[in-house]
Amino acid sequence: MDEKHGTAADWQSLISKLNGVYAAHVVFSEEQEPLEIHVLASDQRSGKALVRDVQSAISARYGIEVDYHIISIAQVAPNMMSGIRYRLNYSGIRMHSSEEGVEVTVTLSRDEERFSGTAIGSTLPFSRMRCIAQATLDAVKKCTNDTCFFELASTELIRSNGRAIIITQVYCIPELTPLIGCVYAEPDSDAAVVQSALDAINRKLEVYTQEF
Repeated sequence: MDEKHGTAADWQSLISKLNGVYAAHVVFSEEQEPLEIHVLASDQRSGKALVRDVQSAISARYGIEVDYHIISIAQVAPNMMSGIRYRLNYSGIRMHSSEEGVEVTVTLSRDEERFSGTAIGSTLPFSRMRCIAQATLDAVKKCTNDTCFFELASTELIRSNGRAIIITQVYCIPELTPLIGCVYAEPDSDAAVVQSALDAINRKLEVYTQEF
């Protein structure tokens, strides 16, 4: 397997970004062929769905079809995992259109808490995506009690291996740390914009919210 197919660490990083996944461990052979893929995930989704997500992610990113037999899924209840309380999840989105443009409200959740953020933009497709991402970051700001700020760099839709993917890039202020997140756009492209922003920042949030 050549470099373009990624290392075991690359695969682990990719799988760990999937919805509901807490950790991943990948074993390659001496010939750099995948032998085992172990995934620790939430029990809120079916094991079959998680296996399909792993297969789809690797196929889209590296063009490799993985045999489902080598994928092992271990599932636990979210409250059994320590150290992940900082993670935010997408809870909903509302849009109000007018002659001036569109106002977006994004709601995020963390345990039983809810955080809503808003942004205003035009009805053009690019502006709509950017507005959703901005509203997401506004909700994140409220979650961190203004201790951490994320500035949106870009959000865009690309196509890879026949599938639409949303990619969002942000900077963490004041460090100016560049962060990037991506998710499949289907079946809900608006929700995917929110989830791609969360994919970029959720790991960074541990530093800022673990004391709350």
